[in-house]
Amino acid sequence: MYKQEEVLIQGETTIAATLTSPDQEKSTFPAIVLIGGTGGLDRDGNGIGFKSNVYKDLAEWLSTQGFVTLRYDKRGVGKSGGNRNSVGLTGLVDDVTAVVRYLKSHDHVSQDILLLGHSEGCIVATLAAERESVSGLILLSGAGVALKTSMQEQAYALLEEVKHTRGIKGKLLRLSLNEKSVIGKQQKLFERVTVTDQDTIRIQLMKFPAKWLREHLAYTDESIRERLVQLNIPTLALTGDRDVQTDVQHLDELDALHAEQIEVQKVKDMDHMLKHFDGEMSILDVKKQYRSQIRESLHPELQHQLHEWLIRHNWTS
Repeated sequence: MYKQEEVLIQGETTIAATLTSPDQEKSTFPAIVLIGGTGGLDRDGNGIGFKSNVYKDLAEWLSTQGFVTLRYDKRGVGKSGGNRNSVGLTGLVDDVTAVVRYLKSHDHVSQDILLLGHSEGCIVATLAAERESVSGLILLSGAGVALKTSMQEQAYALLEEVKHTRGIKGKLLRLSLNEKSVIGKQQKLFERVTVTDQDTIRIQLMKFPAKWLREHLAYTDESIRERLVQLNIPTLALTGDRDVQTDVQHLDELDALHAEQIEVQKVKDMDHMLKHFDGEMSILDVKKQYRSQIRESLHPELQHQLHEWLIRHNWTS
């Protein structure tokens, strides 16, 4: 139903990617670039001690729907060049524009190229679409939300959960996780990266990507949503109502802009990793939750909404 090949794309550094194409006789197909979230996950959505295959699953499913898909290792991850710690948000956007230009010159790609961002990838996709023209945006689990907002909301959600954790576990957690240690530490981090011009800083002997966070802090929710409106291209924003990393209510703020080209969809019982989840939402146990879902497929309602939207815009049949 599809065929895959590894490709190397030359941007500011070498970008290693997987190109997945429908196994059909047509000469050209529309294309979708998959842009991953924060951290060291590779093109498939896997990292050290963590495996999800979420981007691999998305890419292969979209290729069965008639799209060429391209998913890639971010700088300093997998087989791509560059340094993961020193690349900023601008560098991540540069890499997407290099990928889009590569697809625009590809013999089997039609003029329609879409960007699909997940989590932080929603921000990267939005900014990349300003730089390099594309036909549409698909924003999963993070549309119209700045990184600072997500970080702050996760910090407060953590404190709230700790406050209500019972027994000895709760008492022990409250000793180490309080407003000063969580919110205070986060605010100090924001201040540290803002006052330096260095690419990286040291936090407890570990390198931290200061440039990356500093460049993110330049954007607010409002400025990102304003960009989405000004782009004036078909945009689909989906978030699950069981997502502990991105508040689904942010879709209401996007919807309130009444921009005809932007469609929002809340997916019932879907978590941040685009899987079905109907258990108790917990930011403390979220990694354990994700690991338990490794073999689960993408949420069926997500697939349905994507398919219907792609049909409505005549990108697939």
